[in-house]
Amino acid sequence: MGKHDDLKKFSEFPVPTYEQWREVTEKSLKGKPFDTLLTKLLDDIVLQPMYQERDIVDRRIKNDEPGQFPFTRGTSSDVKPWKVSQELSAKTPVQLNEILRYDLERGQNVYHVVFQEAVKRGAFPDRDEEGYKTPLVDKEDVETIFSGLDVSAYPLHIDAGEVSLPMLAALSSFANEKALTGIVASDPIHQLAKNGTLSYPLERAFDHMAEAVRWAKDHAPELKTVLVQTEAYHNGGASPAVELAVALSTGVAYVKALLDRGIDVDDAGRSLAFTFSLGSEFFTELSKIRVARTLWAAVMKEFGASENGQKMYIHARTSSFTKTKDDVYVNILRGTIEAFAGAASNVDSLHVTPFDEAVQEPTSFSRRIARNTSLILQEESHIDKTIDPAGGSWYVEHLTDELAQKAWEKFQEIEREGGIIAALEKGTVQAWVDEAWNVRIRDVKQRKQVIVGVNQYVNLEEKFFHVCENEDDGLRMKYYETVDEKRANAKAAPSSRSFDDVAKLVNENVPFARIHESLGANANDTLTVKPIPKRRLAEPFEQLRARTKQLGTTPTVYLIGLGKLADYKARADFISGFFWAGGFHVKTGEGDEALTEAKNYDLVVLCGKDDAYVEQAIPIVEKVKAQNDRCKCFVAGRQDEAFQQALERAGVDDFILRRGGEDLQAGAKSPLHVKTAECG
Repeated sequence: MGKHDDLKKFSEFPVPTYEQWREVTEKSLKGKPFDTLLTKLLDDIVLQPMYQERDIVDRRIKNDEPGQFPFTRGTSSDVKPWKVSQELSAKTPVQLNEILRYDLERGQNVYHVVFQEAVKRGAFPDRDEEGYKTPLVDKEDVETIFSGLDVSAYPLHIDAGEVSLPMLAALSSFANEKALTGIVASDPIHQLAKNGTLSYPLERAFDHMAEAVRWAKDHAPELKTVLVQTEAYHNGGASPAVELAVALSTGVAYVKALLDRGIDVDDAGRSLAFTFSLGSEFFTELSKIRVARTLWAAVMKEFGASENGQKMYIHARTSSFTKTKDDVYVNILRGTIEAFAGAASNVDSLHVTPFDEAVQEPTSFSRRIARNTSLILQEESHIDKTIDPAGGSWYVEHLTDELAQKAWEKFQEIEREGGIIAALEKGTVQAWVDEAWNVRIRDVKQRKQVIVGVNQYVNLEEKFFHVCENEDDGLRMKYYETVDEKRANAKAAPSSRSFDDVAKLVNENVPFARIHESLGANANDTLTVKPIPKRRLAEPFEQLRARTKQLGTTPTVYLIGLGKLADYKARADFISGFFWAGGFHVKTGEGDEALTEAKNYDLVVLCGKDDAYVEQAIPIVEKVKAQNDRCKCFVAGRQDEAFQQALERAGVDDFILRRGGEDLQAGAKSPLHVKTAECG
């Protein structure tokens, strides 16, 4: 007896088959093809309108329990909350110490500090570097950052850039022999992809990576010293499969480098931490994390690692790629959904992007909202009380399996090219990222991909209250005077190889930049690749709206409605949204009064049913043009070729059509389904 037979015992209604459901569904579409219910994602994944048990029968990833290979459902069978690991930075070390103290008292439980790109490249701080990251010179600055704080009280999360030895030595020097935990790690390949260059020859960076792994095994066994980040690829526009493939290939490159330098495979596996960005497609991003654990376990099993060495530690951050400068408060909602995807997929730690990050240095208010997103998901929604809450869903399991297949294919392509370094040198990965970006941005420009508050549902009256904190320019100027003095007085350091060599220089307060030079930074045989640009989806419309603001006065579009409101409302809604997205005001009028009023506007759009156009449009256009010869006159919707030519002879400048040049049918039930002409 099958499951459906069991179900019938308890149901007074018959259980329909898929074929019966589809037949009824097709009838409800009233002639439209069933394919209109399919949703195509990046990576050639197509979402069905309904999933069934049969969709997971032949999946490649078999059922498992949390804490069991291949760890799709999590690396532990115990329920545990993710760490609230908000990225913290400031314009000086003193200010960062204040922020750390403040946020740790309010729910943060990781020392997650972010340093300037110059520092991560092994150079002195750059006072002109864009962004709001923390400058750092030497051990003295590290002590300032953690002044009054117990470094061993919370896990650390520090992306040390190309080489981590100076940072590790500085932290260990005042940790009072207490074990450091968390992440203090290098990720030279990510630095290469992001910046296009490295300060270190890659093989030398790998030498220092192995030294850090050996040191941590003996002195801080709970500290991870190798980082695999995908943020640069994600922010370039990469598809989920490419992001996963790059993470796998980067991880493989690091494990191979460590094995070549005598590190045990389990020690190599345990030394790695992975960071993924979480985008706006909830179920895809949830599945992405499940896939990452699954495929990495398979990779490490092939390396011969034990179960502990196969487990992936995952830190996630909500996407910067999806955030906007316009209508910034909507970013709170975006961050919440993205954080929920991370929570439901059992990440180990999570950073929620402050809603104002794209506009300014995050404030105590925006940091609080971001931090409390995690806390509410844990303390009020209790998401952390269930392991893999989406597990068993036919949709999620099928999507996980399909995404895993796509990611594995991309991973194999990278490996056939010689690995991630070779693929970056050849430009293969960059081409994949650009290809996905072009698809994404085309859909945004055409409003097929909706960005709320930016290209749809725009609120031009929304005001963002720009608040800047910690803007003590005197303190910052004084700090950089000290930086300049230390740079001028710092002599070259003797050549260093071991952790002990580095620790000696650190304790003498030699600037980190000089220590990096002693470790081999600024050599002549470093790699160069095409860097992956940092992008955001909202940029085309933000740029368009910025150009509108440069006019000085916000332009107004005047809509002339033909007939009753019900006759032209769909097209009027479409036109309003179309122009709001460009930063234009929209005003609507009807009848003779509207025709008289139209002379005061340089942009006029006619909105109505097609038969109303035939009856009224030509004389209206002629009068509008006669009243104001500067006026640009448009018609909403496609017309047949002969009538369109007649309208153009009367003075119509252009026709505003929905995406793909198709007409918006007057009387459509909802503007939600409208696709507009491309932004430009």
